[in-house]
Amino acid sequence: RHSHPIYQRQNENGPRKRDCESDGDIPNIPDACTCYRSPVINIGPRTVFVSLADDSKYHIKEVLTMCNKLKEYGFEVKCDMMESLFLEQNINVNEWLDQCFTRAAFVIFCISPKYYQNIGADNPLEAHPNDNRFHTRYIFDRARTEFIQNNSINRRFLPVLFRNSNARNSHIPEFLRSTLKYVFPDTFGHLTEFIGKSITN
Repeated sequence: RHSHPIYQRQNENGPRKRDCESDGDIPNIPDACTCYRSPVINIGPRTVFVSLADDSKYHIKEVLTMCNKLKEYGFEVKCDMMESLFLEQNINVNEWLDQCFTRAAFVIFCISPKYYQNIGADNPLEAHPNDNRFHTRYIFDRARTEFIQNNSINRRFLPVLFRNSNARNSHIPEFLRSTLKYVFPDTFGHLTEFIGKSITN
């Protein structure tokens, strides 16, 4: 079906190419196109990447409140719960997550009982790639690997407990239990102050 004219455009310097072939942007893609294209995202020096589990509607609302407050303090926020973007734009999910995780100044882990359950799953790949359980475990594995490669030195991972979602210290990933931890909303001010000073320095 990619031979149909609506999936092609003229290239001034060469042959016609499919809209599915990325040339640096993410234009609107016809519904029938199922190619996965490389995402192009802007990640500045004040970017914070947020990883969470879909614990409950209340928990997600709390996380979104935190993200909005971070934006008010001048931080750019990326969140691993962006299935709508993945589905609508047909971009490569893992590549999007990799770019956000690798290039963000800090990664915030939103701690809740469901988060702890997701990272402790015996077989995390049972989840569909567009399922948030997959995103949560994927980012967790990337963070733990980076932590080990840095000789167990934590340089940019921040666990934030959401007490209203019944989060406890025991829900924090083991490799992050000896690091700075924050509670939302109780110590949110300390969190933004720490991130701001670290990025500035």
